[in-house]
Amino acid sequence: MFLVMKILQKCCLLLFFPLSVYASEVDSALLRAERYYRQNDFSKAIAEYQTLADDGWKSAVLFYNLGNAYFKNHDIKSAILYYERAKRLAPNDESINENLKLSYRLIFDKVEAIPEHFLAVWGKSVRDKISLNRWSRWSIGCFVAMLALTLVFFFVRKMAVKKFAFWLAAFCLFFSITAFIFAFLQKANIERTDEAIVFTPSVTIKSSPDDSGNNLFILHEGIKVSIEYRIDQWYNIRIADGRKGWIRANDLKVI
Repeated sequence: MFLVMKILQKCCLLLFFPLSVYASEVDSALLRAERYYRQNDFSKAIAEYQTLADDGWKSAVLFYNLGNAYFKNHDIKSAILYYERAKRLAPNDESINENLKLSYRLIFDKVEAIPEHFLAVWGKSVRDKISLNRWSRWSIGCFVAMLALTLVFFFVRKMAVKKFAFWLAAFCLFFSITAFIFAFLQKANIERTDEAIVFTPSVTIKSSPDDSGNNLFILHEGIKVSIEYRIDQWYNIRIADGRKGWIRANDLKVI
């Protein structure tokens, strides 16, 4: 028995020690980045934050702080990229949205967006009201409540209670499905790869996916585009006013 306990203890150490070490390294990098930021050494703050982002660590706070550091370092296109990534994770955060608006005011291209259908606007606003984790918890909680009410319906003999349990279970099932749908939509929005930021100072949008295509219009760094599809090293993109064309993939960074 003692031998089994020792083996289990070693397994736990092997499993959790690397995680604790990684968490400690993340905390240290964040503290260094915050110290550099307070000292106005934004290049070093960017290096610390960027290391975490490049390692795959996703956090609205990390992306927001990285966006702030880029903004202070006068790299507006990179600030926009990370504010947009932060907004994906925290769409209702006022600080992120205000800094993003300010950054867009500083770029060269000013594009009048085509208004979205009111149902699409409403759906996005509901989707983003609460976090992905909370939608998931609501979905699971309502589903469990529905199962409990179903048991009440089958095992309680009083007709009034059975009716109440039935309709309440139906409502819980409806809300569980609705919450699941919004959780799925929010997860899909977080993981989408069909939006990007132009990173080239000035780029000519072509009518076809090659350099010999006709010149359609010019875009400058910092503007957000929607990616329609890709052919080899070219993206077919659309900007907010509806204009479309082709741009090289290395002129963009996907949000």
